[in-house]
Amino acid sequence: MVSRDGTRIAVAEAGDPAAPTVVCVHGYPDDRSVWDGVAARLADRFHVVTYDVRGAGESDRPARRDGYALDRLAEDLAAVLDEVSPNRPAHLVAHDWGSIQSWHAVTGDLLRGRIASFTSISGPSLDQAGHWFRTRLRRPSGWGPALRQLVHSTYIVFFQIPLVPELGWRSGVGRRVLRRLSGSAAGSPAVADAVHGLELYRANIGARLSRPRPRPAEVPVQVLAPLDDPYVTPALQTDVARWAPRLWVRRLPGGHWIPRERPDVIARCTAELVDFAEGAPESRGLRRARAAGPVDSAVGTPGRRARDVGAGPVDFTPERRARAAGTELVDSVERASESVALRRARTVEAGPVGAVEGAPERRGRRVRAVGAGLVDSVEGAPERRGRRRARAVGAGPVDSVEGAPESRGLRRARAARFDGYLVVVAGESRFARAAAAAFARAGAEVRGDGPDVPDVVVDSRGTAREFAARMADRGEGGQLVLHDPAEAARLRREYPGLNVIVAGDGSPERAARRVLRAVARNRHAGV
Repeated sequence: MVSRDGTRIAVAEAGDPAAPTVVCVHGYPDDRSVWDGVAARLADRFHVVTYDVRGAGESDRPARRDGYALDRLAEDLAAVLDEVSPNRPAHLVAHDWGSIQSWHAVTGDLLRGRIASFTSISGPSLDQAGHWFRTRLRRPSGWGPALRQLVHSTYIVFFQIPLVPELGWRSGVGRRVLRRLSGSAAGSPAVADAVHGLELYRANIGARLSRPRPRPAEVPVQVLAPLDDPYVTPALQTDVARWAPRLWVRRLPGGHWIPRERPDVIARCTAELVDFAEGAPESRGLRRARAAGPVDSAVGTPGRRARDVGAGPVDFTPERRARAAGTELVDSVERASESVALRRARTVEAGPVGAVEGAPERRGRRVRAVGAGLVDSVEGAPERRGRRRARAVGAGPVDSVEGAPESRGLRRARAARFDGYLVVVAGESRFARAAAAAFARAGAEVRGDGPDVPDVVVDSRGTAREFAARMADRGEGGQLVLHDPAEAARLRREYPGLNVIVAGDGSPERAARRVLRAVARNRHAGV
């Protein structure tokens, strides 16, 4: 097919044209063959389209640098969609520079209404990247992530030098360096593709990074971030919630060329988002990966922000984070002194309670009714005046008290529900039995083991590492609960995509309630 400026674009199709269309966009210095393994796995259910980006493969190579500008690349994508899916929005999955140009397309006006979902791999928006660097460099706490990404991006500076990168590719040095950094998964790019593709960097990097114009993506976005990518750090790839109101994030074991390394994983993750955007229920894997967005449907109204469970321990911001679990809302009074009204008892199952047994409260100790029991304060310690933190989680107290003041609609704390969650409780200790009972009361499906990847693992027999490997391999996040702080620290380092909780000491029932609260704080926006 022919793009708007006359550039010919080579396109390949597979699968049923009547099925939802998935368009795969490759990066540098690849051609469309990088998607062969992924396309083969998707073609039995979808209409799969791959094409050679201008300057690569069988497509034309523009003679002028401005022929590689992001606007021209977006026009190529629009022309492809006109040919392969003229009457129905298509789904994008893109890698490296294919992802960079797709971010530009889905956040612009040219393809508004033409894209149903977008899965991004190892390629941030240049506008978002420019804003990300500026934000990080304004404060010392952000210097570390920014400097790490700058080290990973030094090759971009090299690509700006005239003639030298071309000489490196033609002499064979470039291919050897690529193989050394990325292994055999990088493939053997054609010299012509590598040389002409340098214009992608020269035509776009300076202008976009120096004058970023971040625009939000209106479509559901899934970010697949390889943890061992030597070119794009997970921090840069995944910190996009501000620009993607409906966002799912998966941190995957693998390198930059993960479409070749693990095509089954990329195909599975892509298919889950496509199915969801087409109206299917959200899969368990997507629910674990949700960073922000609606509870019921990817095409519905954006919901309140939730946490990406793959990010590890919660990084609270001043924004209010309310979660929905079924029809129950679980939030908390968040870093604000309680009002007079909130110092009184909350509505929990039986209704409001002014004081224990109707007696006036003592000023220093506000005793609340929670579930079927009474709590004098959080974890039994005296409450601080002005911060009364009793919340219901399952059958126990305290959910979470973090963030900004609670809104009017969330002043009532409800019992946290885990309907639809799969929880594996390994072991026969008193704590394991208490945790199993607590999760079961909260609606979770509790097992001793099984072939599925669980949402939560409570381990009291030393098998946490086995479950961690199983969870990390799918890249869907998950939560591990164990007793050994040293082992927890090792697992956090080894599997940064998982959240690891230390159960702590105390009675088994109290430890189980504490675990439910921690899981509720770190989970996604619900079921």
